[in-house]
Amino acid sequence: MERQEANVSYFHTFGSKCYILNDRDQLGKFDAKSDEGIFIGYALNSRAYRVFNLKTLSVMESSNVVFDDTRLKSNDHDEEVIFSDDSPLEKVVVSPNVGTSNVNNDGTQPIDRVPLLDSKEPAPWVRKLHDKEDIIGEVNEGVRTRRQLANLISYTCYTSQIEPKKVEEALNDEFWVLAMQEELSQFERNEVWTLVPRPKTTNVIGTKWIFRNKSDEDGNIVRNKARLVAQGYSQIEGIDFEETFAPVARLESIRLLLSISCVHKFKLHQMDVKSAFLNGFLQEEVFVEQPKGFVDAHHPNHVYRLKKALYGLKQAPRAWYERLTQFLVDNNYTRGSVDKTLFIKRDNDELFIAQIYVDDIVFGSTNNTKVQQLLMSCLLNLR
Repeated sequence: MERQEANVSYFHTFGSKCYILNDRDQLGKFDAKSDEGIFIGYALNSRAYRVFNLKTLSVMESSNVVFDDTRLKSNDHDEEVIFSDDSPLEKVVVSPNVGTSNVNNDGTQPIDRVPLLDSKEPAPWVRKLHDKEDIIGEVNEGVRTRRQLANLISYTCYTSQIEPKKVEEALNDEFWVLAMQEELSQFERNEVWTLVPRPKTTNVIGTKWIFRNKSDEDGNIVRNKARLVAQGYSQIEGIDFEETFAPVARLESIRLLLSISCVHKFKLHQMDVKSAFLNGFLQEEVFVEQPKGFVDAHHPNHVYRLKKALYGLKQAPRAWYERLTQFLVDNNYTRGSVDKTLFIKRDNDELFIAQIYVDDIVFGSTNNTKVQQLLMSCLLNLR
């Protein structure tokens, strides 16, 4: 078998000159077909390039880019002096070659600048991974080891180690039956649906069970999670749903939030709302089939009319976002005009910030007491 060389045509030199195709709809007859740019990296969420457009003076992402890797943009300019006159002196080493080709007309020889070895530039930091057992934790806190073995035995005895692929397999395992009952109990607590007679002229969406084992950091299975989802692919646009878009925080916003917390010296808290989508109210009338294995014995032909969103529905993310937005606005938070996932609240000199990332909420404040109040309010209202 012949070895095939890897295709590296996707990779290019940083700073290379490139040309971005103008693919906008209303392109004039005499407009340029492409703009000159400088390659600065790769897109995070697509197979595209990040390019600095020299015409618009902005960074853009495009997959229609032609590269000129033969020369860098910096080669078009003369070499700049990187050392100032008042910089520390460097050791000068005279080249031992005395060939005529290396001697200038004035009889001088080229010299090489070599930085001193005692430079004050710090050495690069290298991350080194250690085993969990070798990491020293907080010295002021004790480490409980007495019940580690007992917990491991408990996980093994009271959880199933096998992920079923079909509902029939799960119904034959008592641990998965308990997990399915826990999921349906969550539906009842949140008042997600109501059992009604089957409509004759309305689309009824199917349901499906998803089974997953939850593990801890050591890989031990600690929980069996069963989730009932709607088969959203059978929804009809304009009838079963209207709008589906829900904004998601960008990584740049998360980094900015971390920077603000460092400047103002307050802690950030992260909260994952359990069964978050079940809190979102639906504007449309949606019907779903009864879940397999839990069909009502007295009304086997009935269906559920949804009051709140269900995982798998097209509009579920948007319904959850609108519910969470309304909750924060009711607590005197102001939604950002540019970043719709950023919520800010000011009270005199106190600052409160909350960032939404799907069903995760990252929040913090200069007043830790108010943070605890918000946390308790979330636990009471977002079940």
